[in-house]
This record gives sequence, C-alpha cells and structure tokens, in this order.
Amino acid sequence: MNEINTCRKIGYVVKMFPRLSETFILNEILQLERLGVEVVIFSLKKPNEGRFHPQLSGLKAQVHYLEDLDVKKWPNWLRREWDVLDSMQSNLWRLVSEALSNDGRIKVDDLWQAAWIASTARRLELSRLHAHFASHPSTMAYFAHRISGIPYSLTAHAKDIYVYDMEEHFLRDKLNSATPLVTVTDYNRRYLMEQAPETIPERIRVLHNGINLDQFSFVDPGQRKPHSILAVGRLVVKKGFVDLLRACRIMKQQQIKFDCTVVGDGPERDNLLSLQRELDLEDVVTFTGPKNLDEVTDLMSRATLFCLPCTTAPDNNIDALPTVLLEALACGLPIVSTTVSGVPEIVDSGEDGLLTPPDDPEAVADAITRLLESPPLRSRFAVNGRKKAELKFDLRKNVTALLKLFNEYPGVLAAEAVSSGEPAGR
Repeated sequence: MNEINTCRKIGYVVKMFPRLSETFILNEILQLERLGVEVVIFSLKKPNEGRFHPQLSGLKAQVHYLEDLDVKKWPNWLRREWDVLDSMQSNLWRLVSEALSNDGRIKVDDLWQAAWIASTARRLELSRLHAHFASHPSTMAYFAHRISGIPYSLTAHAKDIYVYDMEEHFLRDKLNSATPLVTVTDYNRRYLMEQAPETIPERIRVLHNGINLDQFSFVDPGQRKPHSILAVGRLVVKKGFVDLLRACRIMKQQQIKFDCTVVGDGPERDNLLSLQRELDLEDVVTFTGPKNLDEVTDLMSRATLFCLPCTTAPDNNIDALPTVLLEALACGLPIVSTTVSGVPEIVDSGEDGLLTPPDDPEAVADAITRLLESPPLRSRFAVNGRKKAELKFDLRKNVTALLKLFNEYPGVLAAEAVSSGEPAGR
C-alpha cells in the first residue's frame, strides 16, 4: 500500500461520463477507489445515452460537468476562483495571449474551463490529473497543468492517436510533458514512436486495460447454447460488422446452422440494418440495440462463440484493445477476430481464438464454421482464454501497475512550471 499513499487524490478528465461503451474508465476508477484513492471526475459533457452500467452505483467520486460552465459568461463563474488562481494568473494570461496571437490551435474558451479545473484541483489538493484519450480531454488536462503546475498524465487509446496528426490536440507536446503517457498496446507505442521519433522511448508506457474478473464467470462450452454467434460493440466502421454480415451470408448459403446476435448502437446502425435486409439475413441475424454490462455478460455466458472482425476505417480509425474481447476471454467464450492493431496482443490465434486477415468475410466465415463444428477446439480455447484473462488483463493487477507508474512521477506541484508557465517534465 506504500505506493498508494503517495497518490491519494486524483482528478480524472474525460469526455463524457459515464458512457456505456467505456467500461474500462468506470472499472479503473472503481478499482482505484477500492485501493483507497479518492477520485474526482471532470467530464466535458453530460451523458446522453439514457442507459448505465449497474456498477455505477458503487462509485464514490464526485463528477463535475464542464458543459455547465457557460464559456460566454466566464467572468461570472471564474471570478469566484480568483483567490485560488491568484498565484497562477501569470500562467493563465500567458496562455490567453498565446491563444489570441496564434493560428487558432488554442481556443480561449478551453482556457477558461481549464483554469476552473486547475483551481478546483488546487482547492481539493489533488496530487495529479489523469485524462483518458489523447484528444480533447487530455488537452484540457494539459492546459490545467500549464496553468497550475499540477502534474498530469494520460492514457492514449485508438481514434485519439490514429485519426489525428501529431500537431492536433497538442499530441507532440503531450508526449514530452505528460508524466507518464500511457497507452494500451505495444502496437500503439510503436506507432507513436514512428510518428514522433524524437520522443524519449521511456516516456511512453504500455499498460493493457484490465477487467474485473469477478464479474465474469467461466462457462464450459458444453453448457452453452449451440450454433450461437455473439458480437458486441458500437456500430461503427472499425468494428467490422459489415464483414460479419457478409460472413453470415456465406454461411447461410453453405447451409451452416447458426444464429447471430449483434449488440450495440451507433452511426452505422441504419446502414447495417439495410445490409441485413439486402443479404436476406433477418431470420439469422438480430440487432438488439445497446445493453449494459450485466446484460452483455449474460449473453456471453450462453453464446457459442464471439466474433469481432475489426478493420481500419477510411479515416484511419482502428480499435486498439477492445475491452469486449477481454470480457469474452474471461467468460471462456472462444473468439474470432482479426489481425488489426492490438488484437493479436489479446488473442493468440490457434491458442485461445482464431484471427483472420481484416476485410475478408470468407476467412471470417471459415473461422466461425471451424469453431462451430469443433467442440474440442472450443473447449481448449475457452480454458486458455480464461487463463490469459487472469494472467494479462486482471483489473486489480493493472490498476496497481498504473499507481506505480504515477508514483514514478510524484504527485506534487511542479514549482518551476507554475513560475515559468513551461510544461513540467520537459
């Protein structure tokens, strides 16, 4: 517990909290709280999905919603912070001056809200700020750091590094100022080093997301519903659901017995439903809409296999480390996926699942058929998958490792940053 004592109060900066598709953030915060860490959440937006995971009821953290701060009326609400901001005003006005004189990279409205985060973090005596995603949330943490000197760190995931270039969202600056910069796969780390070879390699740390293994019970394949395919994820291009539907069409033409359930919602829903009708799959493929974690876990306990044929979207968006694959491993649910990004860091093809090349519906259909027709193979994958989840993706181990990373960079005010306005850690 010694490492926890040096980092007892952390501010989390996120885009929207809670969010149904971001169980990894909720799980991480809940585990920090179990370890005795007090967490304060700064959410840029309020949730808009209308559905929540039951685990949210165990959350102790206070949530501040920045969209409640009308930036057009910033003098009204920021005036109340001037007593705390007094020692930081020179840093704030330096950034405002930079925003007014540059090419628009810095938005003045962001600075007012970042100043509010900085003031609140100081008042609550937070030892650090931690942001999920290398895009807008970590930009707010970065500005709050530059205003206050409070150390900040971030976890980079997928879209936030693959869709944007190194200059957007100040990613190059963050690589040299976040203490530490964490990313969830070795694949991501290699990509970041290729994009910013000047970065000291030790600054980028890899830490896989973890899952709460107590929430997922191993179910022997012999006790599962036969011929049942499950897919879970946001209905977006990178999840590869188009390829799954085309694979289902191939299997139907081959008279393979199966049914397929797709759980989730998103911008591709109408396109996928249209393709479902076009391919005459309405009798074998069901779209259920979004479900919470308990509902998904129940489906995982009954399905024969799990399929997520990830791909690269036209805007270069790809999955990094899909949490749902970790959950499938923990349930003993055999996996069919693709060799995209960090997926091979989850699934060892031929050991605890089958991986195909991306954008290859025929290969997906072959892999699914192979699993459906081989109970011994499913049994071996199920046992190996649960062992993999316990070894690599145990939330308790991974969050403890995150705390140790935080404590390599003590959570104290960086006096030189406060006085000079320069990012600490440079």
